[in-house]
Amino acid sequence: MRMFTLFALVLLAACGPRAAEEPSPSPSAKAAQPGPNLPRDQAGEAVRRAIAFHGGWDAWAGKRTVEFQKTTTRYRPDGTAEAPRTQYHRYVLRPELKARIEWDDAGRKVVLVNSGGEAWKTVDGKLAGAPEDRNQARNSTFGSHYVFNMPWKLADPGAHLAYAGRESLTDGTAVDKVRVTYARGTGDAGGLHAWTYLFDVKTGRLAANLLSYGPGKYDYTEYRDDHETGGLRFAARRLDFEAGEKGKRGPKASEIVYQHIRFDVPLPDGLFQRPRS
Repeated sequence: MRMFTLFALVLLAACGPRAAEEPSPSPSAKAAQPGPNLPRDQAGEAVRRAIAFHGGWDAWAGKRTVEFQKTTTRYRPDGTAEAPRTQYHRYVLRPELKARIEWDDAGRKVVLVNSGGEAWKTVDGKLAGAPEDRNQARNSTFGSHYVFNMPWKLADPGAHLAYAGRESLTDGTAVDKVRVTYARGTGDAGGLHAWTYLFDVKTGRLAANLLSYGPGKYDYTEYRDDHETGGLRFAARRLDFEAGEKGKRGPKASEIVYQHIRFDVPLPDGLFQRPRS
């Protein structure tokens, strides 16, 4: 999805990730809080309702690990689809984030790992040592974790929520809009981007989001096909579009499908250990 291409810019490493030689833990890697850290206003209430709709805080905070399959199809400017890419994601969610993403790339096995303190990439078992490889590992693991764990991540320390009014989507769904920015020093992208999340007024369901990731650059994502597993409700499909400032959709950029989501699976420490060479 374009948003994940973007996500090398967005909350992951957004617009200038920290050098991989000097990694620092993201706030998202900290242990879960005993309850959602949300303001007592319209924005906080909209996010509370969203968390409740998607399974509640306690159900999410009780999960220790998760694994899933993610298939991404990107679209060319003429609307034709590129070959889909299927990845296998595994995450230790708490007490600190650890992540592993792997896939086949034209016969080569690519693995991205984030140990919580450093990140790296291997290709066919060999360490890829270029700065862009280390940054890709950091950005992709943090970014995928952030997106998959919506809307609970909106209660992270450093997130600033502001109610932005109400509107109707093209299908007539009335939504509450919550603008989300991050304080400078929050993760890698604090102060660099702004998100607007759209929640169904009737249910609290996360319906869409608009991302501002640079001057005049916007990305719009729709959340489709809810799937329940482990007491939590996720969008099994996400459609990403180029967009304008007001969220007007442009050409479809990508589609992501999540499958085989499983929580609290055993994930041995060896999955997140740096190779010797």
